[in-house]
Amino acid sequence: MSVHTSPRSDMAPGLPYERRRLEDVGYMTCMTLTLLGNYAQTGHFGGPLAYTPFNVAAHLAGPELGGLRYDYRRPKHPYGDKFMLAAGHCAPTCYALWMILGQALYRKHHATGDPRYHVAPDVAMLPVDALGFRRGAGALRTLLADQGLSDHPLFAQAKGRGIRALSGHIESTDLTNDVNGGPSGVGIATAAGKAAFWDIVGAPMGTPKVIALEGEFAMTEGHAQELKTQAIALQVGKRLRIFLSDNNAGIDDSLIGGVVSSKFTGYRLVDQWTSYGWNVLTLPDGHDYDQIVGALRTMEAWDPADRRPMIVIGTTTKGYWPGAVNGKIPGAGDQVVGYPSHPYGMKMNSEYFVALARTFEARYGVEFQGISQGPVTDPRERLIQFKTNIDVVMSVLERDGLGDWLANRLVEIGDSVPAEIPLRVDVKHDPFLDDRLKVANLPAEPQTLTVRNSISGKEKQLKIALFRKAGETAGARRAVSEIVKWLNHVTDNRVLTLAADLSESINLEHGSIWGHYDPETNALGTRLKAAIEEAGNVSSAIGLVGQSASLDPDQFAGVWAFSGTYGAFTPLMYLPARVWSQQNQDSRFRTGVLHILAGHSGPETAADARTHFGIFAPQVWKLFPRDQVINLSFWDYNDVAPGYFAAAEIAAREKKVGVIVIEVARPDFRVADRNTFADSDLRAAAKGLYVIRDFAPGQPRHGYVVAQGSSSTFNLVSVLPRLTGAGINVKVIAAISEELFDRQPEAYRNDVLPPEARQDLMFVMSGTRRMWPLRNVGSLTDEYSLTADQDNVWLTGGTEADVIAEAHLDPDSIFAGVQRFAQERPTRLSRQRALLSALE
Repeated sequence: MSVHTSPRSDMAPGLPYERRRLEDVGYMTCMTLTLLGNYAQTGHFGGPLAYTPFNVAAHLAGPELGGLRYDYRRPKHPYGDKFMLAAGHCAPTCYALWMILGQALYRKHHATGDPRYHVAPDVAMLPVDALGFRRGAGALRTLLADQGLSDHPLFAQAKGRGIRALSGHIESTDLTNDVNGGPSGVGIATAAGKAAFWDIVGAPMGTPKVIALEGEFAMTEGHAQELKTQAIALQVGKRLRIFLSDNNAGIDDSLIGGVVSSKFTGYRLVDQWTSYGWNVLTLPDGHDYDQIVGALRTMEAWDPADRRPMIVIGTTTKGYWPGAVNGKIPGAGDQVVGYPSHPYGMKMNSEYFVALARTFEARYGVEFQGISQGPVTDPRERLIQFKTNIDVVMSVLERDGLGDWLANRLVEIGDSVPAEIPLRVDVKHDPFLDDRLKVANLPAEPQTLTVRNSISGKEKQLKIALFRKAGETAGARRAVSEIVKWLNHVTDNRVLTLAADLSESINLEHGSIWGHYDPETNALGTRLKAAIEEAGNVSSAIGLVGQSASLDPDQFAGVWAFSGTYGAFTPLMYLPARVWSQQNQDSRFRTGVLHILAGHSGPETAADARTHFGIFAPQVWKLFPRDQVINLSFWDYNDVAPGYFAAAEIAAREKKVGVIVIEVARPDFRVADRNTFADSDLRAAAKGLYVIRDFAPGQPRHGYVVAQGSSSTFNLVSVLPRLTGAGINVKVIAAISEELFDRQPEAYRNDVLPPEARQDLMFVMSGTRRMWPLRNVGSLTDEYSLTADQDNVWLTGGTEADVIAEAHLDPDSIFAGVQRFAQERPTRLSRQRALLSALE
């Protein structure tokens, strides 16, 4: 049974804890983030304020009290705790706090010259960066110069380093934060994977830990809801600690009494988490530092053997203000709270803003400049007033030793981050660079290997068949488990799989050498227990691959992960994967590779039901910047290993490739006889496109036929003798991966598919005409190609043979389609010439 308890407010003083210091930093943070909104005239307001006390306590309470163990000077140190502001729109609370912390170290280093206080300029967030709030890096390069302020002493901190761009929603590049937070609960959904990673690599419980912040509205979203099961299934225990800010306020409405009628008294957040098996702590006042630190300490002292994750649900106020008195702001009347406080909607230097500022002035004996004179319309003067008043807030660091205390506190916490921790993996060696994973070195014959469990010492025999003999019955999907198995053999079990309760069906199950993962009884198991949660599974996979235990940012010491389901359902994975791709692009560190397995793809899956069609859905995986994803579409068993390991070799060496997508269909066809192909190379798929049938020499050429997909390619190959007998002279090409083809030498690309051929080709494919396997194809390609959406309607389903016939991808339809394409070549070319001539 899950524990539901409220930590006593008297628990915090048990260890050194300076409440007044945290309250002062908290007030400074609230005032700073309010200044950001006031002068930028955009951003979020009420939510960041609500999070501020917990944010400050987490960063300053210290690891002995359950706060973050991190080093502001080296915020991405792998052994520091992971901080996740999953509520990404609440970024201003972090930006403001990080500016204050950065200024404390900056002033101390400037005064003493002591290197302990030095923070690299490109790492620190400083007061001058306030000008970068919700501005782009391009505009910031000339912001000061455009206003004649480059040499103004107010902006001296920008010299040499510039002004940092601060996004409206927080990103993983931002100081201690380790998530691209914000969209639809995606950020918090990765938390289970982040925590599990450290169990998998053998780190002690809680070193490091993951502290994540999110709100009650975002927790209603599907990705976030699935986290509940993910974290329990992965048994992450107290390594994962979530603070849920419960202020009953979203963007447009309240949750209880708004979205959910208040008559439904059974809608209780605590029950929703205890019913999933979590340990739940509640705080009556989520802004009270004693209660917050008490909760942090309770979680820190929790039994490490309890493998249930932890969540603190704190009652907060959206629009919280430290100087409010009984719901009133002195001089302004009622405090703006709840969902109306979500955006920063006040005019510059409005009455409400001025009233908030006056409470800060009264508390600390400072005075803001120009705020009583209304909006600043001159851009130059706005920048000057903005920075002047940010500096007014920072001047509080000069009072009562606050700045010195804060700088010393940050150094103390930073120095507690260990230089090394005991792990089961070699952090100085990247196993994904092993030569055995190169295409040229893959064993062509089935292997029987003796493998040893490095934890238990147990040995077993392992059979792996990366290739099969021609004529054997085995579809491309059967090879998926073999490539995963080979990966795990070479990397010592560093490739994890999460499938939506379909591990056996989509052939991931047998990729695990040692079975199902359990952090206590089978840490080398790589098949992770997974429910039917496509979004949650891929989010956990992202949390896993987004970590590295290496101290060298250019050296990867982590895991790769596969997340799979039916091709038709993979769009549920797209949003987390897109956000991951952005995060991977911007990260300064080598990270792992996310694999999406679109199993049972293509029209063949309609035998299950029309809802299971994998025709349109898998095409979402083209919606990435070019070269940041490698798409692989396999039709033959012997294409899988060379095609995949060609992609893996690239991804292991080119950081920008963060996603590999594998699409396979259900049918078990006979393995192709490559001796009958124009390109008989067993490893031809590694080249992306390869020639199945070349033009017959000395005969008129009728064009190029490019095939992709399982039944479509198999059936096309089956009618090649008929096409030859009918005198149809087409070149037939298998399209495995455009991304792999793009990386081939120009001579090979021109030999297989010269540029002009794109105006003289048709596709035979199990995808749709809405997105072709190759770019820049001719204007008549659509008219002559054979696709699964041939009639622009949803197919009706039925047996596999029925569906393929309805899709016009059966042998007879393919023969007729290619014959028409060939016979009408003169007309096709003439029509295209006429189109070009019309432009003259």
